[in-house]
Amino acid sequence: MSANVSLAQNHTPKYGAAGSAIATVTGPSIDTAGFNEATVVLSVGNVTATGTLNVKVQDSADNSAWADVSGAAFVAVTDTGDNQVQIGMLKLDGNTVRRYIRIVGVVATAAADYGASVLLSNKQYHPDQTPAFVV
Repeated sequence: MSANVSLAQNHTPKYGAAGSAIATVTGPSIDTAGFNEATVVLSVGNVTATGTLNVKVQDSADNSAWADVSGAAFVAVTDTGDNQVQIGMLKLDGNTVRRYIRIVGVVATAAADYGASVLLSNKQYHPDQTPAFVV
């Protein structure tokens, strides 16, 4: 990394989703414009006996209509595999993953404590200065 570029200039942390009760939690929309990669970190605490946790990434071109990103789901967590961290990486090329992403967590049967975060990195350009075209 260049001496003139700070970590903060190349990486932007975003909130993903967090939950514990039996429910589906949909995290906020994250605009990935201007970034090449997104690292998704899932931190799982205690999963109650018979509980299950499924966490996936969804994307949208217009921040309105959402779909699951193929292959962007964490391995399901049960009480026998709780207290762990899983990491996933998304290439933000506009072809596989569309501009907006969000994290969706589903806790079923019994409680599961978890949090998911997104770190956008390898900034192409400032998000507030979206280029007229990208080829």
